[in-house]
Amino acid sequence: MTDAGRTAGIAARPYAVLRPVRPDLLTSDEAEDSLPEGLPDVRLPDRTAGPAGVLLDMDDTLVDFSRASPAALAEVLGPEGHFETWMALTDHWYPHFTSGELSYRALERNRLADMLTLLGRPVPGTADLDELDARRKQAVESRLRLYPDVLPFLRRVRAAGYRIGILSNSDGVQQRRRIAQLGLEPWLDAITVSSESGLAKPSPESFALACGRLGTPPDRTVHIGDSLENDALGAQRAGLAAVWLCRNALDGVPAVAGITAVESLDAVFR
Repeated sequence: MTDAGRTAGIAARPYAVLRPVRPDLLTSDEAEDSLPEGLPDVRLPDRTAGPAGVLLDMDDTLVDFSRASPAALAEVLGPEGHFETWMALTDHWYPHFTSGELSYRALERNRLADMLTLLGRPVPGTADLDELDARRKQAVESRLRLYPDVLPFLRRVRAAGYRIGILSNSDGVQQRRRIAQLGLEPWLDAITVSSESGLAKPSPESFALACGRLGTPPDRTVHIGDSLENDALGAQRAGLAAVWLCRNALDGVPAVAGITAVESLDAVFR
C-alpha cells in the first residue's frame, strides 16, 4: 500500500487524558476499599445459583494505558510525535484488525509507518520498523500502572467467589507479559486475547469463547470495559450483562438501554 493509501481518510481527533492516578505501582496490600458516594450500584449475578463471573477489558479499564502511551511515544519519536495523530491512526487501522483483515503486528507496522510518513521521516524496512516499535512498547510498559480501584475490586469479587477473566483485543504475548508485570495473574481464572484466538470484540464469538474459558454462561457473566462499541455493546449483543467504564466522567455520556455506565470499579459489586 502506498503512503497516500495508508493515510487516506485519517483525521486527528481530540484525545482526553484520563484522570491522574497514584504514580506508584499498587499492590494488594495497599488502600482501603473506600467507596465514593453517588455512584450507581451494579450487582453481579447471584453466585448461589451456579457459576458466575466477570470479564474485564485490560487497557484503560484495569491499566492506565492512556497516560503511559503518550509519554512513551514522545520518548521514541520526540515532541513532534503528537499522540492525537497516533490515536487517529489507531482508529483508522483498528477495524482492519478486529475484522480479521490484518494481524495485530501488521496493524502496528502500518500505524508506525504512517506516523513516520506524516512526520516527514523515512520509513525503514520491516526489521527496523519492528525494532523502533519494540522500543516504544518497552517505554510504555515501564510506565504502566493499575488504576487505584482495580485491586480493591478484584479482592471483593474474588472473596465473593466469582470467577475473573480478561478479554482483550491486542497481542497475546504483549498482554500476558503486562499481566505478569502488573501482578494480575493470581487474580485471573482465564485470559483470552484476540491475536491468539483469532476472534476480536465486538464479535459475539469472542465473548462466547471467553465465557467458555471462564466456565460461566453468558447470561451469568458481566463484562466491563471502556469502549462502548467493542465492550459494552459487544457484550450486550452476546448475551452478557454490560458495564461501560467511563473513567473520564459520566457528564455528557449518552444513556444506552440495558448498559450501565460507571466512572469507577468502586460502583460494581458494592
